[in-house]
Amino acid sequence: DHLVDILLDAAAMGRVHIERDGVSHSCESRFVLVGTMNPEEGELRPQLLDRFGLAVDVHASREVAVRSEVIRRRLDYEADPVGFAARYSAQDCDLAQRIATARARVDDVQLPDRELNRIAALCAAFDVDGMRADLVMARTSVAHTAWRGADTVGEEDIRVAAELALPHRRRRDPFDDPGIDAGDLDEALAATAEA
Repeated sequence: DHLVDILLDAAAMGRVHIERDGVSHSCESRFVLVGTMNPEEGELRPQLLDRFGLAVDVHASREVAVRSEVIRRRLDYEADPVGFAARYSAQDCDLAQRIATARARVDDVQLPDRELNRIAALCAAFDVDGMRADLVMARTSVAHTAWRGADTVGEEDIRVAAELALPHRRRRDPFDDPGIDAGDLDEALAATAEA
């Protein structure tokens, strides 16, 4: 836990502090923390989960056609990694260009007070602790707006942000289901529109 806390602090603060054997040193740290977790291996404490900005639950498809395609692509990759990469290079380039365009736009995206209030109201409605979720949702909403090529954050951007930023912050008990119920999110969004 101690080492994980140090990594998370360095990621959040942009600096790492080292104190050992009477030496104290601080240096700049810039990285993005990406992690995977299998819930069957145990739970993370809520304070630690809150330090992860966004979370995605990944489940294997139960559709035979999808599973077969995954296997086929993996076998194709193993047989010819270079050829496999070449087949998808145009799609990869298109995606990279779309990301670059969104990055260039993100500073120009407007986050109106009405939508900022909606973010705060959603976080309050889902009873998340602290302010980290609000900040993550604001940043994610702006990024999603840039991704879709728009100039102003709207409800659809906040919904996407909520689906990524809130589920792992709302669990209070290890037996709580992960995720966020779409109906609950719809109700909370409707309530924020009325406020």
